[in-house]
Amino acid sequence: MKKVNEIIDEIINSFTSIFSKHAKEISNSKQVIIKIIVIVVPVVIIIIIINLIISGVRNSNCYNIRKELSNYVDSYVMSYNLWPTINGDSVVINLDNVKKVTFKDQVCSGEVKITKVNDEFIKTFYLENCNYCSASESDFKNEKSKYNSKLNADVIVYINYYNVTNNNSPWSEYIPYEEISTEETNGVMLPLDEEDLPDISDEAIITEIVKEDKTFYSYRDKLWLWYKVNNNDYSDFSSEQPSGYVNKDKRTEIKSDYSEWSIDYPEEKSYRVISNRNGYRWYKKDDNGNIVWWNNGEYYPDMPEDGYKRDDDNKITMYRYFDYLWKWYNGEARGYYSSYSATPPSKSYIYKDEDLTRYTDWSRFVTYSSVNSDNEYYREEITNVHSRYMIKYKIRSFLVLDEFLERTEFEETLGRTLEEMSEDINVDLEITFKYRYQ
Repeated sequence: MKKVNEIIDEIINSFTSIFSKHAKEISNSKQVIIKIIVIVVPVVIIIIIINLIISGVRNSNCYNIRKELSNYVDSYVMSYNLWPTINGDSVVINLDNVKKVTFKDQVCSGEVKITKVNDEFIKTFYLENCNYCSASESDFKNEKSKYNSKLNADVIVYINYYNVTNNNSPWSEYIPYEEISTEETNGVMLPLDEEDLPDISDEAIITEIVKEDKTFYSYRDKLWLWYKVNNNDYSDFSSEQPSGYVNKDKRTEIKSDYSEWSIDYPEEKSYRVISNRNGYRWYKKDDNGNIVWWNNGEYYPDMPEDGYKRDDDNKITMYRYFDYLWKWYNGEARGYYSSYSATPPSKSYIYKDEDLTRYTDWSRFVTYSSVNSDNEYYREEITNVHSRYMIKYKIRSFLVLDEFLERTEFEETLGRTLEEMSEDINVDLEITFKYRYQ
């Protein structure tokens, strides 16, 4: 590696050769050359720093001017709904139409171009009479790929396109309301299971998912036990003989609901059926890892709530029961009861017991109502909105042009405007943007 003195000697020799024509005026002394360098270099650095400061101040001033103008332009464009709606399209606003902005005692004039770039609008300021913030077309330099919002940028639009075919999928099956999300995705409530949507090609680009709703109906029938003899001197259901009634009608036998589980053994009755199970304490852990017991450590045979675990170290016998109940009567019994039926099963069985009822299972959902004036007294109906889906999609070709063309050249080559191409459902535009800065 060369020593510092050797490097200095090379610099001095080079400097001396440049000024060899003036050798008599310039001393060959190395110290003189060094003094010149020491004086010149700081001066150059100072000049560069001053230029940077001046440039920074100017850039800041121009940015503020453009920002102020931008606010006025936004207000004007919004008032007249002039925003470009097609990606890559532009509108030009004459600054004579907006509020005036003064800079250096001059009213800035000129035009502002607003270009729609995907989801934002970029303004290009062509300013006149605006001191050093003025800008003409020739002031915008080489193209860059990235946008810098701090600078005055001219947007260059490049376009290519695809040919597309537009298609519709078959309709899906109807899906019940409860199997459909309650939150919208791109404006549509979709099935919870995406597999319920129609199948489309992996190459497809979805343009719309169409949801069609329809009301479906389901019903169940209320059934009664019917009897022959119209004896209304019957009691309510009771396990034990109620006061004032003599006979028990065994044909009315029903079961009560089960009692709650308890560690207390219930009283035994002739009409009571007692069952038992092992009961356990149940627990879970909170966010800090601490054990939390269900109901402060009460015993229960089954998991009481989701997330609880059973403590197998301790168990206890628990009991529950149900009772048989009958109706009691005076006089003549009603006779044999029929099987459960919504309507009289025969001409003999014409009286129904309002207390001995059950329901059929709900029918499957269908697209029509099954309730009419003849059956509405025993038939119940519920409705459910079912939905089916159809997917609109498109398939693209490869890019048609060999290269992206600037907008003017693109329109001349195709013989169609950007607006015409964007409205053609058989065409997909591919647009990229470049930026030139002032």
